[in-house]
Amino acid sequence: MTEVKPDVEPLGFYTQQQAAKALGVCRHTIKRYETEGIMKFFVRKANGRKVTKGSEIIKIWNGLF
Repeated sequence: MTEVKPDVEPLGFYTQQQAAKALGVCRHTIKRYETEGIMKFFVRKANGRKVTKGSEIIKIWNGLF
Protein backbone atom coordinates (compact mmCIF):
# COMPACT_ATOMS: atom_id res chain seq x y z
CA MET A 1 0.00 0.00 0.00
CA THR A 2 1.35 3.38 -0.93
CA GLU A 3 2.01 5.88 1.86
CA VAL A 4 1.21 8.81 -0.46
CA LYS A 5 -2.46 9.74 -0.88
CA PRO A 6 -3.71 8.39 -4.24
CA ASP A 7 -4.01 11.00 -6.97
CA VAL A 8 -7.60 10.29 -8.04
CA GLU A 9 -10.65 12.41 -8.73
CA PRO A 10 -13.30 11.75 -6.04
CA LEU A 11 -16.09 11.72 -8.64
CA GLY A 12 -14.06 9.87 -11.30
CA PHE A 13 -14.63 6.22 -12.22
CA TYR A 14 -11.84 3.63 -11.94
CA THR A 15 -11.54 -0.04 -12.92
CA GLN A 16 -10.16 -2.64 -10.53
CA GLN A 17 -6.77 -2.44 -12.19
CA GLN A 18 -6.67 1.36 -12.00
CA ALA A 19 -7.74 1.26 -8.34
CA ALA A 20 -4.98 -1.26 -7.59
CA LYS A 21 -2.38 0.93 -9.27
CA ALA A 22 -3.57 4.03 -7.38
CA LEU A 23 -3.34 2.21 -4.04
CA GLY A 24 -0.12 0.39 -4.87
CA VAL A 25 -1.57 -3.10 -4.33
CA CYS A 26 -2.23 -6.16 -6.46
CA ARG A 27 -5.46 -6.34 -8.49
CA HIS A 28 -6.38 -9.47 -6.55
CA THR A 29 -6.34 -7.44 -3.32
CA ILE A 30 -8.92 -5.07 -4.83
CA LYS A 31 -11.03 -8.06 -5.86
CA ARG A 32 -10.84 -9.35 -2.27
CA TYR A 33 -11.92 -5.92 -0.97
CA GLU A 34 -14.93 -6.10 -3.29
CA THR A 35 -15.81 -9.67 -2.27
CA GLU A 36 -15.57 -8.82 1.43
CA GLY A 37 -17.73 -5.71 0.96
CA ILE A 38 -14.96 -3.30 1.90
CA MET A 39 -14.97 -1.54 -1.48
CA LYS A 40 -18.06 -0.91 -3.60
CA PHE A 41 -18.09 -1.52 -7.34
CA PHE A 42 -20.88 -1.29 -9.88
CA VAL A 43 -21.23 -2.32 -13.52
CA ARG A 44 -21.28 0.42 -16.15
CA LYS A 45 -24.14 0.01 -18.58
CA ALA A 46 -22.12 1.40 -21.49
CA ASN A 47 -19.43 -1.29 -21.53
CA GLY A 48 -20.27 -3.79 -18.78
CA ARG A 49 -17.06 -3.12 -16.81
CA LYS A 50 -16.94 -2.94 -13.03
CA VAL A 51 -15.90 0.47 -11.77
CA THR A 52 -15.64 2.31 -8.48
CA LYS A 53 -15.53 5.98 -7.63
CA GLY A 54 -12.34 7.76 -6.65
CA SER A 55 -13.94 8.55 -3.30
CA GLU A 56 -14.01 4.79 -2.54
CA ILE A 57 -10.29 4.55 -3.30
CA ILE A 58 -9.57 7.47 -0.97
CA LYS A 59 -11.81 5.95 1.71
CA ILE A 60 -9.84 2.68 1.59
CA TRP A 61 -6.53 4.54 1.75
CA ASN A 62 -7.69 6.65 4.72
CA GLY A 63 -8.94 3.55 6.53
CA LEU A 64 -5.63 1.76 6.25
CA PHE A 65 -3.42 4.72 7.24
